[in-house]
Amino acid sequence: MAKHKKGGFAAIVTSDKFAQAVFLFPAYLIFTVLFFIPVLTSVYYSFTDWNGITTQTNWVWFKNYADMFRNPDIFSTIPVTIYYAVLNSVTLIFVAFFVALTLNRKSRITTVLRISFFMPMLVSGIIVGFLFKEFYSPVISDGNMGTLNRLLTSLGLGGLTQNWLGNKSTVIMMIVITGVWNQVGQTALIYLANMQSIPKELYEAAIIDGAGYWRQTYHITWKLISPSLRINLILLIINSLKTYDMIALLTGGGPGTASKVINLWIVERSIGGYEVGLGCAMSMVVTIFAFALVTVTQKLLTKRGADI
Repeated sequence: MAKHKKGGFAAIVTSDKFAQAVFLFPAYLIFTVLFFIPVLTSVYYSFTDWNGITTQTNWVWFKNYADMFRNPDIFSTIPVTIYYAVLNSVTLIFVAFFVALTLNRKSRITTVLRISFFMPMLVSGIIVGFLFKEFYSPVISDGNMGTLNRLLTSLGLGGLTQNWLGNKSTVIMMIVITGVWNQVGQTALIYLANMQSIPKELYEAAIIDGAGYWRQTYHITWKLISPSLRINLILLIINSLKTYDMIALLTGGGPGTASKVINLWIVERSIGGYEVGLGCAMSMVVTIFAFALVTVTQKLLTKRGADI
């Protein structure tokens, strides 16, 4: 009997399922500690009046959610957040596609180009915010201006210089350009991996049929990268909705509330206003909205074959 049990245990230990469980356990542990537990904690605090400092909490049920929907400041951040998320995602989808096309072509400088586009991926949002805040700095005097305005002045286009981050009509576009610089490498990398899996025979057949480069790009490359397009769009929507650090350093939500996305409001009320319970409630709503938006996007892309 003991020998049978020993044999059974040895069979389990040497099985493929046991090996899979062992290798996946660290990933599940990290996911639980860094994601699942914090989410459950946020759900709990969203029903309390915790201020983030004291240990005492009172159960207030749905009061935070009710206060949130009665607060007019929240509704001013919603269109800004949606506008930024849509503009940032759409811009990156197409810019990264053309970057991936360039990086997919074999040439002597391909390696250099790949490094130059992928390096910004390693830079944190905080550093990016500091760098581009100086880059967009307004003209204070002839010798004191940001890099962009100095470049325009040196090209004889001094009339175009302005306070890029202080102008309500340009601030979101400047933030999007900053985000594109920071994220284009990651997005292009996903495209590139999919492009390199496309059979070369398809391009050879298209050349025989007389198709030019751009017709090949549209009818073959663009239509066969639907898996990476779907992944990129979902990641970009999520990243755009949770953007905080870069915008906080670039503008702080200004001028006025022109660039105040919802995450800035959450942090201000949670930390500056000592209303962590209210901030957690808003975070839960944003999470649910992001999940619903991603689900709808994925179904639409699947239904249309990502032919957009």
